[in-house]
Amino acid sequence: MRVLFSGQVPKDTDFPDSNEDALLVAEDSAKIAVSDGASESFDSQSWAKLVVQAFLESSDVNEAWVTDLCKQYESLFAPASLSWSKAAAYQRGSFATLLGLEFDKDSESINALCVGDSQVVLLSNGHLMDAYPYIESKQFQQRPELLCSNIAYNQFILEPDYQLNHRKSWNLADFDQPALLCMTDALAEWALRMETQGDSKWETLLSISELSELESLVLNERREKRMHIDDVTLISVLLDRGKADDIPNS
Repeated sequence: MRVLFSGQVPKDTDFPDSNEDALLVAEDSAKIAVSDGASESFDSQSWAKLVVQAFLESSDVNEAWVTDLCKQYESLFAPASLSWSKAAAYQRGSFATLLGLEFDKDSESINALCVGDSQVVLLSNGHLMDAYPYIESKQFQQRPELLCSNIAYNQFILEPDYQLNHRKSWNLADFDQPALLCMTDALAEWALRMETQGDSKWETLLSISELSELESLVLNERREKRMHIDDVTLISVLLDRGKADDIPNS
């Protein structure tokens, strides 16, 4: 995998440090992780950062993985020192999505794990081939499962159909000039809606090479009320079979 671009536009451009999205790319670009922290959470920003780091360390997202993750999060806080309202919010937990991609060099395939509504889109010659977890913009209206810092809310990982419902793979040999776009929900919902309306934006997104280009697109679409105001993350990836070359993040 070759990372062509990675960048973020915060919900409020006057307060970029409040961005609750997180992204990480492995040094060899063989793994990518994106997480969108839920705004109603106690501290979803910290939780999202832990989620992406944990995926890069291990893509085996199971009960032991999430249990260890919750312990890491708990170590960041001293609940006894919090006000009663903050302590109650802490006990409820912080929530975040996880989109994790892993390139399997031996089988020349891409393995995707998705919990929540962060999105990966597969393109071939700039055209939409598949999208995961959603294929239509209206699906973003549903309430997705999320990873939670309160272990009690992660029981879906124990369900027998967990792997079936949250994982997908693509064989690169099936596609000509394959590429991926990884996005958090506001950008993904907009792009899929534009596709439905006959105004494809995939090549536009794939052509972005500078953060200023992403900022210009997002801010314009927000002004025109075509894109929901939320933190935005975009990673574009060119899938070169047999290679996993690193290009620094933007």
